[in-house]
Amino acid sequence: MKEKTLKRPITSRGEKHTISKIHKKIKVALRYLLLIIIGFIMFLPFIMAFFGTVKTDKEITAFPPKFFPEVWHWENWARVWNTDLGQGGTFPRWLFNTAFLAITVAIAQAIFGSMAAYAFARLKFAGRKLVFNFMLATMMIPGAVTLIPAYVLVSKLKLINTYWSLILPGIVGAGSIFMLTQFFKSIPDELEEAAIIDGASHMQIFRMVIIPLARPAILTVLILQFQGMWNAFLTPLLYLNSPDKYVLNVALSIFQQQYKTQWNLTLVGAMFNAIPVLILFFIFSRYYIEGVAYAGIKG
Repeated sequence: MKEKTLKRPITSRGEKHTISKIHKKIKVALRYLLLIIIGFIMFLPFIMAFFGTVKTDKEITAFPPKFFPEVWHWENWARVWNTDLGQGGTFPRWLFNTAFLAITVAIAQAIFGSMAAYAFARLKFAGRKLVFNFMLATMMIPGAVTLIPAYVLVSKLKLINTYWSLILPGIVGAGSIFMLTQFFKSIPDELEEAAIIDGASHMQIFRMVIIPLARPAILTVLILQFQGMWNAFLTPLLYLNSPDKYVLNVALSIFQQQYKTQWNLTLVGAMFNAIPVLILFFIFSRYYIEGVAYAGIKG
């Protein structure tokens, strides 16, 4: 009888532990199921738009809508790719213009932004806080306020209808500097002090200590600036006038006017614009999440 009374609590604890494990697994499974459902709902418009690229206009506007097309019209992609508005305005050219500007601006912001952020985060000089606060204050100014002065300045410099009209104003950005500054402040001072003891200069510390540790934040800046320039519409519309200089968003607005009754071709153009950014995000999403998380560790 004593043996039985001793074994019962052990069995009871084991059963409780097993039930607790089952409950935890059910909760995790329900969370993942909920996230999958939410993700599918949010991604559904993009999926429908993709299938719309290989449908006819009649199938796109049909009600109730059909998920899959009866016949897959892949020639719609070829028709859009071979679009020519004259004066060099072709789809491959617009894609090149957008990619070139997005990559150039993103790299420039990462390089010059990281240099400025290192100065604000790690160097001590007179007026550092004043300059940093003034830089942050520029983020509060609406873009519409500086639009006309910026256009006049670019026009005076004779940069209208050139790539420089978008590259030069995009070399540095207050948002990138602020994000990198916050990240650099989170790096332990002991690493920098050890490098100084070894005789390293500020440039060597920046290049060999700070940059390798700040890879998530720098990649975050690259992704955000690439996405921002890729999706830019107003400034390219103002500064780039000839069809061979158009970026995708400007070209698509003209393309949509030309093919306004052909929704399948319009959706193909939208897919050409959306897919590169999605691919970039899925490849570097881990670094993007790390950079955003670490940027606010230390104020």
